[in-house]
Amino acid sequence: MWPFKRAGATAAVIDPCLGDETARRLLEAAGRGDWHAVGTLLAPVEDQDLRAFYVGVLADRRGPQPWLGQWLDAEPQSALPHLVKGAHAIQWAWEARGNGTASTVSEAQFAAFFHRLKIAEDSLDEAVSRDPDDATAWAELITTAIGRQLGTAEAERRFKEVVARHRWHRSAHARMLQQKCAKWGGSDELALAFARDTVEQMPAGCTLGSMVAVAHFEAALQADGRTEDYLARPEVLAEVHAAADKSVRHPQFRRIPGHQTADGWFALVFLLAGEHAAAAERFDAIGDRPTELPWGYYRDAGRAYAQHRAKAYRAAGRG
Repeated sequence: MWPFKRAGATAAVIDPCLGDETARRLLEAAGRGDWHAVGTLLAPVEDQDLRAFYVGVLADRRGPQPWLGQWLDAEPQSALPHLVKGAHAIQWAWEARGNGTASTVSEAQFAAFFHRLKIAEDSLDEAVSRDPDDATAWAELITTAIGRQLGTAEAERRFKEVVARHRWHRSAHARMLQQKCAKWGGSDELALAFARDTVEQMPAGCTLGSMVAVAHFEAALQADGRTEDYLARPEVLAEVHAAADKSVRHPQFRRIPGHQTADGWFALVFLLAGEHAAAAERFDAIGDRPTELPWGYYRDAGRAYAQHRAKAYRAAGRG
C-alpha cells in the first residue's frame, strides 16, 4: 500500500502545520484569540528549529491579530509575545508588498511594507532584549534586514548572532542564503560559496544540505538558456547528489516538521535536471505534506507540487 494518495491532476493541500499536533493546537488557539494557550504551548519548546517552525505557523495568519496586543498588555516583560508579533509583522509587510518584482510595487505598497517592517524590527528588538539566548528572534531579524535593505554587512551581523546561539539554525541559513542571491543584491557566486561552505562544515544528517540545491536553482534562473540545461550539467548534478547524500538521504537526517522543504528543493532540482528516480524518492519522503517552498515559485504551490510529483512518477515508470 502507498503511504499517501497517488499523484493526480488535482492540487495538493498545503497544510501549514504539516500534520504536527502542537502546530495544529497553536493555530487553533490563535484562531480563537487564546494568547494564554499559545504561550503555554510555545514556551517549553527548546529546539530552536521547532521553535522557528511554530513561530512561522503563527506568523502566517493573514491580517491584524488583535490577540497579540492583548498578550503584550498582559505580559509586557515576556519575550514570546514580542517574538510572535515581530514574526507576524514581517508576513504582514509582505502582504502589503505582494510577490511581484520591485517594478510592480506601488509607492503606497512600499510605504506600507517599510512601515510594517519597522514594527517587526522594533518588536524583535524587544524580544532579544528580554531573551538574549533566543536564536529565532535573531533569525527573524535577518529578514527585516533584507526587506529594509540594510545591506549584507548588517544581515551578516545578525546571522552571526543566530549561529552563536544555534550553529545550524535552518531558517537563519535559508534567509542568509537569500541575502547572498543576486535578486537581493548578492550574486550567484556568493550564494553558491555560502551554500558550499555550510554543507562542507555541517554535521551529517543536517537539513542544510538543501542549500546547495537552492543556490543552484537560483543561479539557473539567472543563467542564459534553459533552467533545465543548467541543472543537468554533470558538475552541478554531482554537487547536488553529494549534498543530498549528506543530508536528506543520510540515515541520521532528522525528519521534524519542515523537513519537507529540504526534500522539496532536492525533488524539484532533480526533476528539472532529468534525475527522475532521485526526484521520485524525495516525493516519497514528502508524501501528501508539501510546503509552500519551493513550489510557490510556480504561484499555486499545491497544484505545482501535484503536477511535478505526477511528472516525476511517470518518468520514473511509477505513474
